[in-house]
Amino acid sequence: MDSIPANLISLIAFAIVMLVAMLLLALKNRFSQQIEQLQQKLSVQEIQLVELQSLLSESQAQLEQLQASNSASQLENEQVSKQLEHRIKVAQTQFTAQLQSIEQHLQQQPEDKLYSRAQKLVELGADIAEIMRECDIPRAEAEMLLAIHRQKASK
Repeated sequence: MDSIPANLISLIAFAIVMLVAMLLLALKNRFSQQIEQLQQKLSVQEIQLVELQSLLSESQAQLEQLQASNSASQLENEQVSKQLEHRIKVAQTQFTAQLQSIEQHLQQQPEDKLYSRAQKLVELGADIAEIMRECDIPRAEAEMLLAIHRQKASK
């Protein structure tokens, strides 16, 4: 092996060093490209992050507006509900009063019917006995109805 000249060994060593340098340069270029691609992806992701943050802020603002609007609507609905409850109570009270009035009127109506019938009998020319018998009213009232009828007829 002593026969390999020193120049050849130097040449082989130089070739190996050059080959390693070229490999390192190729690796450096490849890594540089990968780093550049990663940086581009990072930039895109940063832009997307900013857009997402902006959308989130807008969504939060819209949510706050909707919550405020809902709160106002809920308050208004509660007020309207209270007013309606009050109106219902008033209407129920009025209905009860009117019902009582109608019941009182119905209870008084039988007497009114008797006097209306007595008035019709007078107009048809019935005498006092017939009016007393048909309408079950006292003689004095029957006489009074006849007297009133005669007064109206003489006018």
